[in-house]
Amino acid sequence: MKKKSSFQVFCVIGKSGSGKGTQVELLKKKLGKTHHIVNGDLFRAFIKSNHPFAARIGKIVNSGGLPPAWFSAYLWESELIRFTGPKIKTAIFEGTPRRIWEAELLDEIAYFMFGLKPIAIYLDISDKEAKKRLLRRLICKKCKQPVPYKLIEKNPKTCSFCGGAIIKRKDDDEGSIKKRLVWYKTEVLPTIEYYRKQKRLVSINGEQDVSAVFAELWGKLKKKI
Repeated sequence: MKKKSSFQVFCVIGKSGSGKGTQVELLKKKLGKTHHIVNGDLFRAFIKSNHPFAARIGKIVNSGGLPPAWFSAYLWESELIRFTGPKIKTAIFEGTPRRIWEAELLDEIAYFMFGLKPIAIYLDISDKEAKKRLLRRLICKKCKQPVPYKLIEKNPKTCSFCGGAIIKRKDDDEGSIKKRLVWYKTEVLPTIEYYRKQKRLVSINGEQDVSAVFAELWGKLKKKI
């Protein structure tokens, strides 16, 4: 059997609007040097590249569609392999994996590379709460970072991260949100159960305030690492 390394791999999963990005940033501060892998960022970088398929993928993403699942896996798989080095001890996937076969693939890769299988962190919020948050959500047009919920009430005009203009996502309307929630139940919930059955799931009440969510997250996670 392969000797277990000190490397850690975490997957932060939850509905759109569950606060994954916020909790990942807090977790990174707690853990130190980490590699944060967000498929949306990887897609945006690919779309800006000179690859022959860049325009085709961009058309799908910009229209609110879902790119091929195999291509999504290719991006995060390549990123995990590419960055690995002695200074980085943790990889955190935000919003990935979404399907059981992706979870199985990540298990295989992580075990081959680091001698371990990932721990999934599930931020659980209701459909009602997700809809409420997404209808209010604002993002930066330039860097795509969401505006922190505590700042939305102040009606910000520019991004606190890069100074870009604040906009509403085109797919944060009631019809699109409903489709996302249906897709989530069909595709993502079985993946969450996959981790639960293997006792690699840390389930968190995501409807608390940010500090309480992280306190629960860290309290449960540190028992598994």
